Amino acid sequence: MKKTTLLLFQLFLGVFAFYSVLKYSGNPRLVVPLFCLIGMFLVGKIESIVIASDERKETRQPGAVKKAKGEAVFKPVDCLLKSKNVLLLIDAIHYLLKDLGLSVSRSPDQTGIDRLVKIPDNQTVFGLKVLGDVGELNENWDCWEELSEFDQGKGGKRRLFLIGSNTMQEEGDGKPQFTDFSANTQSLLSSKSIVAMTTLTFYKIYLLCQKKSVDPKVILDLIHRHPGGVFRLEQYLKGSTQAA
Repeated sequence: MKKTTLLLFQLFLGVFAFYSVLKYSGNPRLVVPLFCLIGMFLVGKIESIVIASDERKETRQPGAVKKAKGEAVFKPVDCLLKSKNVLLLIDAIHYLLKDLGLSVSRSPDQTGIDRLVKIPDNQTVFGLKVLGDVGELNENWDCWEELSEFDQGKGGKRRLFLIGSNTMQEEGDGKPQFTDFSANTQSLLSSKSIVAMTTLTFYKIYLLCQKKSVDPKVILDLIHRHPGGVFRLEQYLKGSTQAA
């Protein structure tokens, strides 16, 4: 807006200078165009200062805008604890697993597996399947068949495990609420020798590894040796306390 105003003012001075040459006589015919030209020169200087100032602001602004947009678009922990969108949950879990130093990749040949998780310098491969809600899991779940070929707790080098969102809609006080796998689902998982956990449990594991310096390999080893059912971090903490 400022630059446009200055340009219009320069144009006005130029037109007025030309007008004065045609209409005035004597000294005004020389003096008025001279002042107009001087005015145009000064306005040009002001315009240069304004442009330089705007460019400095623009060079500083994109980084801040980009950062603000990035934070608004993707906050892994918020997605983990609040989202029911499977794609967002997969990305959030992928990011947090990588942050723990684990190798995470897409499955090249099994579309039913959302991510492959590997421990560096270890041959064990974990096939991760993410659910938008723990309530989706039941005997009629349409993914059982395509996941059956991966591994079902037979002691091999591949182990399937599930992570389901257990967040509920916030109540009036705004505090997050969480649910759990049903008793029938827990029995079903045990019968199939498949281990599962909630997104809240995964978040606790992430905090434990980050804040308490627990090696994530220890947790994955427990998942690998789990007989099947729901993995609960409290069981690990109780066992480690008794061992200490």
